[in-house]
Amino acid sequence: MGDVKKFVMGVPGLDKLVGEVETPYTLLVAGHPGAGKTTLAAAVCYANALQGRKCLYVTFYEDREKFFKFMKRLGLDLESVELRGLFRFVRFPQVLSFEQAVEGISKVVTEEYDIVVIDTITALLGSVREGAERRAWLLNYFYQLPTVLNNFLILVAELPFGEEKLGLDPIEFVADATLLLKHRIEDGFLTRVIEVRKVRGAPVHVAETYFTITEGTGIVVFAPPVLAELPRESEEIITFEEYMKFIRFRKGYIINVFYPPEPGAGLDTLLWALAVAIKNNMRMLVVSYTNPESVLREALKNKLMECGLNDERADKFLDKYVNIAALNPFAYGLTQLIARELMIIERVKPDIVVFWGIHIPSYVRYVDELKELFNELTYLKSKNVTTIRVGSCLKEDVCNAETAISDVTLRFVRVFKRDGSIDTRLYVYERFKEPAVLPSKAVTGFVRLCGKILKELADKL
Repeated sequence: MGDVKKFVMGVPGLDKLVGEVETPYTLLVAGHPGAGKTTLAAAVCYANALQGRKCLYVTFYEDREKFFKFMKRLGLDLESVELRGLFRFVRFPQVLSFEQAVEGISKVVTEEYDIVVIDTITALLGSVREGAERRAWLLNYFYQLPTVLNNFLILVAELPFGEEKLGLDPIEFVADATLLLKHRIEDGFLTRVIEVRKVRGAPVHVAETYFTITEGTGIVVFAPPVLAELPRESEEIITFEEYMKFIRFRKGYIINVFYPPEPGAGLDTLLWALAVAIKNNMRMLVVSYTNPESVLREALKNKLMECGLNDERADKFLDKYVNIAALNPFAYGLTQLIARELMIIERVKPDIVVFWGIHIPSYVRYVDELKELFNELTYLKSKNVTTIRVGSCLKEDVCNAETAISDVTLRFVRVFKRDGSIDTRLYVYERFKEPAVLPSKAVTGFVRLCGKILKELADKL
């Protein structure tokens, strides 16, 4: 055996779960029809071919023209790496006997290839279903192959719909890593799930997670943000003590802001968050569940102009410090929604994330969401990302649950007086402290202060 070769999975998220691959290595990719097995195997080939590794793709089913066409739609330009001599596609007809199939594979599989894919091994095992001796020989053949050739072997296997057991004799024990790709219905949506059943030499903390297949991107595996230990406290953020001493907080804090269920309520929180971001030279991301990007940006811009900024300066502020992403929370399953949010956060890399309109997803899903929410918020805390969750309090038990896992919760309550006037009181819940109640004038004064600070900062811009 030659020198140890190293490979990547080349799939976002999957490299974190499986780790680096060193030869000799066998990966078993099993799954339901249409689950993405072929796409995953091709993605691994393509990623390593781009690094100069040669890949042989042996199939009993795929048509070359369709295969290359479909993979190109997913961002895998196999034709380009084939022209460079780094990819070879070989198809054997299904009518071949066991002996012919093995002989054909043996002729094309050589030390020249760093990666070999057999798609699918189910076809070969099915041809010797009744012959125990032949099956044992075949399994031993694939067990020895990566050692003899010092390469990375990927075996693709079919699972019938509804089944999650391989039932392929000891083939799973031959592999160094086993991945199961499955379909699942979640909240009425088709969800793709990958189960990391076994990875030798790597600590696997996540048994099952979600993945997507999209045009231009291919396969993306969502590595869920589950931390074994809670993150430590980070540095303090500069805020405004003149009016609101309780709003001194640290990077990574989890802050809830609950408003009465009124259209557009909570815009003052965005103003305050923007003032904090600018004062600390931070980038802010707003993930909106209720308003499209253009509407929310226009509302925030108008608020800045009320503070004395002109049209041009308001736009400069927003361009420099704010990103807005609008998501329909009911267009995704819960796991998909969190995955989508974290992908946006990973791309933007903000210091502050404001979740706008949290009452929309929470009202329906709060029981299932609490665990996922806690993991997401804890993960962001570990990255020193401050999260501000803004929404209406539609269910007391939902608000109480979210208050319990926060660092600070601000709750605005309307008080209707006998004379027909309305007073707004702010209830402040901060961890390890007694709750406080502040009158309207304190809130009004604070908002005015934020506007004043923004105007001063704009004059210096």
